[in-house]
Amino acid sequence: KWGYINTKGEQIIECKFDGAYDSNKGFAMVKKDGKWGYINTKGEQIVECKFYDVWFFHEGLAMVEKDGKRGYINTKGEQIVECKFDYARYFKEGFAWVQKDGKRGYINTKGEQIVECKFDDADDFNEGLARVEKDDKWGYVNTKGEQIVECKFDDAYDFKEGFARVEKDGKYGYINTKGEQAIECKFDDAGVFYEGLAWVKKDGKYGYINTKGEQIVECKFDGAYYFNEGFARVEKDGKWGYINTKGEQIIECKFDFAWSFNEGLAAVQKDGKCGYINTKGEQIVECKFDDAYDFNEGFARVKKDGKWGYINTKGYPVHF
Repeated sequence: KWGYINTKGEQIIECKFDGAYDSNKGFAMVKKDGKWGYINTKGEQIVECKFYDVWFFHEGLAMVEKDGKRGYINTKGEQIVECKFDYARYFKEGFAWVQKDGKRGYINTKGEQIVECKFDDADDFNEGLARVEKDDKWGYVNTKGEQIVECKFDDAYDFKEGFARVEKDGKYGYINTKGEQAIECKFDDAGVFYEGLAWVKKDGKYGYINTKGEQIVECKFDGAYYFNEGFARVEKDGKWGYINTKGEQIIECKFDFAWSFNEGLAAVQKDGKCGYINTKGEQIVECKFDDAYDFNEGFARVKKDGKWGYINTKGYPVHF
């Protein structure tokens, strides 16, 4: 049987459930007699265990399944959308895609059908637009259900920072939120925009462009990743280093591998060991760990001699 304890180790909810998940947004999914329901952090049964399957709450609604069909309930346990869809997704930006008879469309949080189920595939809304597929071609719809971009691309991706990468005839480019072709499809591969820049690939090499399509960093690297905290990791001749948003090589390519900066520090690997550098390229923590993760709230998880622990930003071990 499953129950819950608090951070002090005190038994808050007795072990009486056949299954249980972590609490999320004040609610936890629990199973009893083969059915799922929800309890709150006090252990009160908010939604009785009557569903075949349940999911986490998103934007105040949770997807539930009964008799092979999916619908949605609110945090009071009220059935907002009846279980009538063959498949469904959680809400994002006020909308969720749903599937009926093999076709997908969208509903709002009131359960109203905003976009009829007519697409072969559909994805979540991002920045007010969602990618949809019909007859093996991709386009976009807005939150009013209007087809902003006709289904004409071979592939399409989510919007980020006002742009979405699209593929046509094996080449990649970008459209804006108006559906206009902002950057023509001319790259062999392309990434999403982060901090106003996106990596692109041409003739086997990587570089970066801005949202105007201007080549800020020429395609000269063997590998490249997105920008974070003003820096991007790049690869040349099997070694990794960093450039800034002006394209200047701030830290030379000398590491066997490198990760993105987080909280002003980045994990790097040399001779099979991991350590950390700052944005000036100074080695703050020597490469002595077998594995290392990004810093989060001043601490990073590291592994040494088969054991895991935490260090602070000065590299000192921390015991919680």
